[in-house]
Amino acid sequence: MEKRPCEHPEPSIGMELSATHKRLHDCLRKAGEHVGLSQSYRGIMFHLGHEDGLTQLELAKRTNVSPPTVSVTLQKMERAGLLERRPDENDQRSIRVYLTEEGHALNDRIHSEFYKVDMQLVEGFSEEEKQMIRRIFAKMNQNLEGMNL
Repeated sequence: MEKRPCEHPEPSIGMELSATHKRLHDCLRKAGEHVGLSQSYRGIMFHLGHEDGLTQLELAKRTNVSPPTVSVTLQKMERAGLLERRPDENDQRSIRVYLTEEGHALNDRIHSEFYKVDMQLVEGFSEEEKQMIRRIFAKMNQNLEGMNL
């Protein structure tokens, strides 16, 4: 079999970004496990920690997870004592999801662990470089938003 010369000797930006994402994902998974947080709970905890009282559908959209999967995860988290569901005060058909005291405590612990990972990720970067990275990622996300594959 003949070996073809590589047209692009350097890895693509997408490949580099993918490798960094995988390493970051592994670090966040380990940090979560360190404080007893299941990986499947991470996105829900993050969003409820920032805005308690979201609906199941809002959580599904924000975590980019299907509503049935979010429903199962919420049931598990409720059984674990991390959250509770309550009817919306203005619309009895809607159910709002809230972290319990135990859920808030776990969220505080995981936030602290994730902060350590985030600080390690940008170790040695200036504030200007960090802002540039944020702008670059925002632009990349915007560029990919309209792709139909």
